[in-house]
Parts: sequence; structure tokens; C-alpha cells
Amino acid sequence: MLVGVVSDSHGNREGLLQAGKRLQKLGAAFVCHLGDDYQDRQVLEKEGFQVLAVPGLYCPEYSRPEIPNRLVVELGGVKMLLTHTPGRHGADLPGDPDPEAPDPGVRLVLYGHTHQPLLQRRGPVLYLNPGHVRPGKDRGFPPTFALLSLSPSGVKAEIRRLRDGALILLREETFPF
Repeated sequence: MLVGVVSDSHGNREGLLQAGKRLQKLGAAFVCHLGDDYQDRQVLEKEGFQVLAVPGLYCPEYSRPEIPNRLVVELGGVKMLLTHTPGRHGADLPGDPDPEAPDPGVRLVLYGHTHQPLLQRRGPVLYLNPGHVRPGKDRGFPPTFALLSLSPSGVKAEIRRLRDGALILLREETFPF
């Protein structure tokens, strides 16, 4: 299963549309949006993507208990946690899962917030931050997005530059790891 991952769009419709076009060309029909801004997911939905989204820390939805701040889901046979922050935060609601100590069986934690693209394994969990899709460099990083190839036997994770789709980070993991 091919899944796109974007974060920290901050209302940048053009950046989201560009990421969507690149993800469609790569074969993704499903996208995870990791917040800032929660409403931005609608841009991707209008482009025909199935979207799973969590709100960013400063989105009004973050304090609404009916909208989960963090989601534990299984896609392509891989159990994962979607979150905006890489760790606990003072604005979390009671019962929000801890990204630094995810539920047993979680193999992938997708997060945003830092705007820094990252692929890093910590014990039995692969952490992925797709970066941001804001215009220009932000916090020293160009706009980026991620593509996941998921199967019950493993994960292939790519982080690509938004401007030209060039691959900048790649990691392949076979389960169990």
C-alpha cells in the first residue's frame, strides 16, 4: 500500500496541491496529514485522496475531545501512530497516547511540528517526520513530503523535496526489527 505523508501546511494550499500531484504520480491514493492546519486536509480530500488527519498543536481542534489528537491505525498491515508532536505536550488531552512510548505493536510513528524531515529507528519503532510544505525554507529546511510503501513484511519510507520530487532520505525496514 502506498501512503503519502504531509505536515505543517499552515494554510499553504499551493504547497498541498503540489504535494498531492507528486503523490498521485507516485501512485498514492491515501494521505496522512499531521497537522497545522487541520482544515488543510480538505484540500487533499477535494483532490480525491482518502485522508487521515490529526490537528496541529495550535489548531482549535486540538482541544476538542471529539477530534483525536493522535490516532493509532493499521494501514497496509502496519500499525502506526499519527501525531503532530514528537512527544507529550502540555496541551494534550487526557488519554492521548505518548508518541515516545507508543502502544505495543506500533511499528511506525508519523509526526510533524518540527518542520525537519527525519527517518530514525528507535528500538522496534521507525519515526518519520515528512517535514513541511510551507513556501520556501522554514527552520532551515526546504518543503518536503513523504511516501510510504507498507506491507505486513516491512516499510519503505522516502522523504522527497517538494520542488522537484527528488529523493532526499530513504529507509527500508523488514519486520521484525
